[in-house]
Amino acid sequence: MPTDDPGTGLIEGDETRVVVVLLTGPTADELRSIGVRLVEERLAACVNVLPGATSIYMWQDAVEESEEALGLVKTTAARLRLLEARVRELHPYEVPEILALESAGGSSAFLDWIRDSVTTRSGDGAA
Repeated sequence: MPTDDPGTGLIEGDETRVVVVLLTGPTADELRSIGVRLVEERLAACVNVLPGATSIYMWQDAVEESEEALGLVKTTAARLRLLEARVRELHPYEVPEILALESAGGSSAFLDWIRDSVTTRSGDGAA
């Protein structure tokens, strides 16, 4: 069973589980900026930014509708806690959408690339 490592924020044993995180934001530019930081810091292997999403949701007891952008963030379960904390720091929303979906499978080469891309390398300063 995976265990938390409070020193690193990682979840031991989850390095191989690939997840896709859904992340919405007010504009594609805002999500692009967040995505660059996540990739630079090795919290995400890739962030796809899709503009033009219409979101309908309940907020403060009222139905709201907003034009947003949708980010598809590829990472591992081990990096999820750190990714979530970083998104909360960077994101303009009070309650940003951070919804992780575990991958049921995919191209083994692509899944390995995701895992390798978010692996911290000693001496490179990555988080």
